[in-house]
Amino acid sequence: MDRNVVFSGNLRFLGIPDLMQLIATTGSTGVLGLSNADALEPASVTFLRGRPINATYATLRGLEALYALFGWTTGQFEFRQEKIDDERTIHRGQMEIVLDGLRMLDEGIIKRLGPGSAGKDQSGLTDSLSRLPLIKKPITHYAFLVEEEEFPKGTTIIEEGEFGNWIWMVLQGTAEMSRKTIAGPTRILRVGQGAFLGNISSMMAMGRRRIATFTATETIRLGVLDLEPLYAEYSSLSDEFRSLLLSLDNRFREITERLSEIHSGVQVSQKAFSNSHENPGGGKRIETPFLILKGSATIVDPMKSQPFPLIHLAPDDFFGPLPFLEMEHEPFSASVYFSDGLETTPLDPDELQSEYDQLSDTLKNMIEFSLNCISIGTMAVRRHCLERMKSKNS
Repeated sequence: MDRNVVFSGNLRFLGIPDLMQLIATTGSTGVLGLSNADALEPASVTFLRGRPINATYATLRGLEALYALFGWTTGQFEFRQEKIDDERTIHRGQMEIVLDGLRMLDEGIIKRLGPGSAGKDQSGLTDSLSRLPLIKKPITHYAFLVEEEEFPKGTTIIEEGEFGNWIWMVLQGTAEMSRKTIAGPTRILRVGQGAFLGNISSMMAMGRRRIATFTATETIRLGVLDLEPLYAEYSSLSDEFRSLLLSLDNRFREITERLSEIHSGVQVSQKAFSNSHENPGGGKRIETPFLILKGSATIVDPMKSQPFPLIHLAPDDFFGPLPFLEMEHEPFSASVYFSDGLETTPLDPDELQSEYDQLSDTLKNMIEFSLNCISIGTMAVRRHCLERMKSKNS
């Protein structure tokens, strides 16, 4: 085998979503080559530090080519770790791509290549639980663990709404995250090895109310994080960076609120932005992050020309891209609407990057975990909204 080929295998056992997650967790740079006897020709996906930046298949390029590969149920793959010089044509976050690709596969938008039942997901699992996105990472930071605990299947580990200032890391097993609604609990995602139970704001001395409920879906072994060094690290950060971290928690709380409202059949009000102004530039992407000092802003998704408010932002929240995050924390197509009297301050991307680079791996992984949760929640909201629109029009 070529020494640059670090792993290879059969797509029957590892599909595109699993491969993307594997490469993301290792942060590898290189090219994933794929072949399928039923395909027109071989395909490839280029990764930079674990993120897909380009893909090619036949005449397709970029995101369109990558989505087509979600339909490959058989074939071979190999990942070559090497320097790359491809131009970035894919700008969406990994989790958003995976969830969108699986949705299009389920809806028949993406053509399947190779044998496989319509009820089977890319991992070969058929139970309904397997359809929930699973977040996991390799465990590389045992130094922050102070003790281990084990919970049997069905145990409620964290209850939504309760106060708590401790955080667990999953060592073995899985748990399901859900939110309460008047129509019953709505399931959001699953967490596995290397993921966290507890949010960033739990590091604060007084703690905050839990955003969601976590229930063991099998016997699960958890490591309790030592929050003293984490809190010391958090306290040493600039006021702006601490605001960013707490704002991530607020974003997840907001997006799960939208998910709960949709699940309950509640009509989400558009008054919050109907008399507001769209972001400068007529809906173009904002290139610089801003911190809100006064007033409010709303992240709005066009949702097939029917604007839908995803996240409401208040003072100390931020909007716009963060330089150290390859992963999207809001949909690429979203716009920012702001209230009259909005006051903001621009954040220095270079200073944010420098501060991020000095964080411990544990805190970096907690930030990435929060972003994964936000991305999954956002995609779930978009999927449910589109399904509701489709049912109304049928």
